Amino acid sequence: MEKENLYILLDVIFRNGSLKRLARKGVNYNEIANQTQLAIKNDLVTYDKERVVLTAKGLELLKQLEITYKRTTKSEWIEKDEKNRLDKNRREKNFIFVPKQNELTF
Repeated sequence: MEKENLYILLDVIFRNGSLKRLARKGVNYNEIANQTQLAIKNDLVTYDKERVVLTAKGLELLKQLEITYKRTTKSEWIEKDEKNRLDKNRREKNFIFVPKQNELTF
C-alpha cells in the first residue's frame, strides 16, 4: 500500500472514521484488511477492548505522514458528484430532482 493510503488508514483508525475514503480511491476491502493486519504486525495498531486503536508508534507515524498528505485546501475536501449532475436540458425553472433511494451513498 502506498504511503498516502497508509496515512488514510491510520487517520481513519485514529478518528474512528469510514473506510469508504480508501474505497473511493480504488483500494478494495481485501487489501484494506491485509494492510490493517500488516499494521498490527508492525506495532502501528493494536486491539483495545474490541476496538482497533493506534499505538504510540502508529500515532508518531501518522503525525509524520500528516505533514505530507493532509489536505489543507477546502476545494480538495469535497469531491464532485458527476454521476448525479443534471443535463442542461433538465435545468428548467420548475424541475424537481428526486434521487433514487437505493443509489444514495454518504
